[in-house]
Amino acid sequence: MGSGSSARPVLIAGGGIGGLAVALGLAQKGIRSILLEKASALGEIGAGIQLGPNAFHAFDYLGVGEAARGMAVYIDQLRLMDALTAEEITHVDLRDAFRSRFGNPYAVVHRGDLHGVFLRACQDHELIELRVSSEVIGYDQDGTRRSQFALPPASASRARC
Repeated sequence: MGSGSSARPVLIAGGGIGGLAVALGLAQKGIRSILLEKASALGEIGAGIQLGPNAFHAFDYLGVGEAARGMAVYIDQLRLMDALTAEEITHVDLRDAFRSRFGNPYAVVHRGDLHGVFLRACQDHELIELRVSSEVIGYDQDGTRRSQFALPPASASRARC
C-alpha cells in the first residue's frame, strides 16, 4: 500500500474514538483515509474513562496530547476498597513521583470530551475524509491486497481500496 494522495484511501468503519485514532495514525504516516460512520452525526456517548500514562504517550504521537491533557482531571491516588467492610485495602500514589517515573499523569476524562479532541483533529487534517450516514453492510477480501466494503445504495453503493 502506498501513501499520499495518489494511493487509494484506507476505509475505516466507525467514527468513535478508535476509528478517529486510526485515521489520525494513518494521516501521520501520510496515508489518506475515509472514515465511514453509520450515524447521521459524529459524536460519542458514554461516561468517563480512565487514562494511564501510556494513553498520553499515544495521544502525543497522534498530535492531540496537549488538548487531551487540557481537559483531563488528574488523579492523586487510586484506592482499592473492601466491598464488605468499606476499609481501604491498599492505595497507589499517583502524584509527582508516579508522573516522573512514567512521564505522564494518570487521569480521567469524559468520553465525549475526548472524542471531540480526536474529531477536531481529524476535521482539520487534509488526508482524512469523514462521512456520516455511511453504514458498512459487508466486507470482502479476495486474497490480493484489495478489499471491498459494501455500502447501502444511498451511500455510493460500493467503495474499493
